[in-house]
Amino acid sequence: MREEMKYNPCIYQLREPALKRMLDIIHLQKQSQNNGIVFFGDSIFEFYDLKKYFPDKDYYNCGIAGATTDELMWIVDEAVIKFQPSMVFLHVGTNDMGNTVMRSYREIALNISMIVNLIKKNLPTCKIYVLSPLPCLESLQDFNHANGVRSNLFIEKLYQTLPEYVECAGFIDIYHDFFTEGKVNKSLFKDGLHPNDDGYHILTKRLSNTLCV
Repeated sequence: MREEMKYNPCIYQLREPALKRMLDIIHLQKQSQNNGIVFFGDSIFEFYDLKKYFPDKDYYNCGIAGATTDELMWIVDEAVIKFQPSMVFLHVGTNDMGNTVMRSYREIALNISMIVNLIKKNLPTCKIYVLSPLPCLESLQDFNHANGVRSNLFIEKLYQTLPEYVECAGFIDIYHDFFTEGKVNKSLFKDGLHPNDDGYHILTKRLSNTLCV
């Protein structure tokens, strides 16, 4: 997905790892039980060790590293609807700011709303929770250091806009959990974009509150 292309008209490019991951999710779905809990999204979820953080639960990890909102729409049937879950957590958006599509925050929010509606219309009793985007360490991941348009100003715009687009779902604000005294907490990140163990502990605490409701 990240290779440089001489011409790419804002069309997301599938790569072998994503295709393999999709097949793994389809295989997982065929072994799943109805009324489970699905984690659907990008690398924040694929790298989330659910067995470690929720050891007594049988949750289904359907995260795809590098996924954009388009990619999730392509596979929402296989990766969510066919699981027949009782609850879905959704995290996606910041990859849309990467060098393959570079969407505006409103375009990203609109795509996320389409994913939510696809799930809601097919699974009307399923509880859907959309997670806010995480901030990034701009010294490593903003547009001055990595290809794309990612910056905390842009991510914050998505964070502020997203709730109005997903009113039929729950919205979980994890954005501010990764700040300390108004600054992004560097100690919660592995590479400036993905949480480390401490970051995932914070995420787990926030999601556990929802799971107990």
